[in-house]
Amino acid sequence: MQAPELSLILPVRDIEIELPGILRSIKEQVGAAAAEWIIVDMGSEDQTVLRAVQYIKEERLQGFVIQNGKGSVSAALNTGMQKAAGEYLSFVFARRLYGGYLSSYLEAARAAQADLVFGGLDANAEQLKGKPAGGDGPWYVQQMAQGRLRIDIAALLLRKGFLQAQKLYFQENCSHGYSEEFIYCCLLSGAKVARAPVALKRRRELELWRAKSAPAGREIFQAIEAMLRVQAVIENRCPDNRELCESFEERKLPETVMDCVDVLLREGLGYNTVRGYLRVEGYDRLLVQGKKTGRALRGRIRLWRMLPWMYHPR
Repeated sequence: MQAPELSLILPVRDIEIELPGILRSIKEQVGAAAAEWIIVDMGSEDQTVLRAVQYIKEERLQGFVIQNGKGSVSAALNTGMQKAAGEYLSFVFARRLYGGYLSSYLEAARAAQADLVFGGLDANAEQLKGKPAGGDGPWYVQQMAQGRLRIDIAALLLRKGFLQAQKLYFQENCSHGYSEEFIYCCLLSGAKVARAPVALKRRRELELWRAKSAPAGREIFQAIEAMLRVQAVIENRCPDNRELCESFEERKLPETVMDCVDVLLREGLGYNTVRGYLRVEGYDRLLVQGKKTGRALRGRIRLWRMLPWMYHPR
């Protein structure tokens, strides 16, 4: 059996209907690359596991299904990474499915000997036009913190040897913000980055469209804790990069707090309840404003602080 160049990791739960279409779409874009399929089931109660096994067998794919039990997506991703045998790995998510990028990513990774490869989302193409293709990790972190760049975990290629050497993994007890934290930590760990010349397009007709079963509630604050952990890494590894430190403190952290406020308000919590949560957890102190705080974010923070009953979530 040929050694795989690419390991595809799919965390799944109760998607027996959508799974065949998702797997076919990924198989089409893998092309001639030697790929390994790792489907990690998170306690499905339907026929997802059976459908996955049947597809791998019928298509004669190299791969297997892991029953990881009821747990977080981040735990399933860690299990997949531990089992992966490919030189590179990529994650596939039923709710965010992209098409036509994997072969271009592999070519970019081979050409640049890159540790991390991403493509162009809608917001990336124009804003990063003319930027150096080989900027270092902190440069990309700063672009992300300032809202100029978005890297989606669902359209990412990583070199497994780099992840192992840097001991990078997902926070298993985190259900919100874990993917963004993981990307930031990869970039801050000295990853050699390559941008593939491909425009990412969603395959919405194949994606899982069912609503999530339960509201996030106070668990949404895990996203803030994830960004606080990233801030600690930045201050430890890039203490002299004041622009990066300020971008994170004055833009990324307060924006994350306000995004959590929006989620809770949309879920029906009253503004006094949300304000109480922020005070108790100390997150209201993270609403710092400075020269890196954009006008729109300043307006959101000001209205929330002064007239919270008039604040409407985005």
